[in-house]
Amino acid sequence: MAPSRLEVNLRRLLVQCELRAKEDIQTDWRLDKYIGTLDEMLRNLQRMPNKPAKETLSEYGRRVDFLKGLIHAQNLSTPEEKVVAAQLLQPEPPSSDVITKEIHQKTTSKYAEELRDELLSSGSDGSKSLRQRKTSKPSSGDDLDALLRHHHAVQEKIAEDMLSLARSLKEQSHLASTIIKRDTEVVEQSGSLTDENFERLKLESARLEEHTKRAWRCWMWVMIAVVVIIFVNMVVFMKVMKKRTG
Repeated sequence: MAPSRLEVNLRRLLVQCELRAKEDIQTDWRLDKYIGTLDEMLRNLQRMPNKPAKETLSEYGRRVDFLKGLIHAQNLSTPEEKVVAAQLLQPEPPSSDVITKEIHQKTTSKYAEELRDELLSSGSDGSKSLRQRKTSKPSSGDDLDALLRHHHAVQEKIAEDMLSLARSLKEQSHLASTIIKRDTEVVEQSGSLTDENFERLKLESARLEEHTKRAWRCWMWVMIAVVVIIFVNMVVFMKVMKKRTG
């Protein structure tokens, strides 16, 4: 079946948005509007009677969600949050194409570089404050210790976020697996009940057909008996009448 006009337009806009995101997402302020239009077109496509296959719609949805995730990561305030959001945008290997992988690698590298620049900037500020201390505390390492603690806290926060996400995904996967297994059992039970009901219906139909044949045979013999009785009565009546007239 040939794709509809809406699906063709969605493909074209999706490719254009991916190319714009690959170039530079910060300088293209229209990309957010385009992605919103993509989301609306995808919803309309899902409601169409001649909509594409389920796998195709899922692929479109994953690509649109990936672009929405890029916009969300771009709008975050701190580089630490952007790095975590970029890591969570890891595309799925079976469905990710080349341009999606390139966008993800470029975005991750950019936010990692921003985080490194911020850490280096805060580190240089700490070094300047150390040099400006009075000679009464020449060997004090409070600022350096504070910087190291800050870096360590940031790394722990990122690790905790990743572990929390992994636990959440594992729980959701387990829940989905349980629901699918339960639905499969219900479908199998329904299929078994359907087969049993079909066999029962077939047996009852055969019994009804046999009962109908028996009833028809009985009525046939009754009609034959009635005809014979009428015939005999007619013969007797004719003989009686002939004697009277004779």
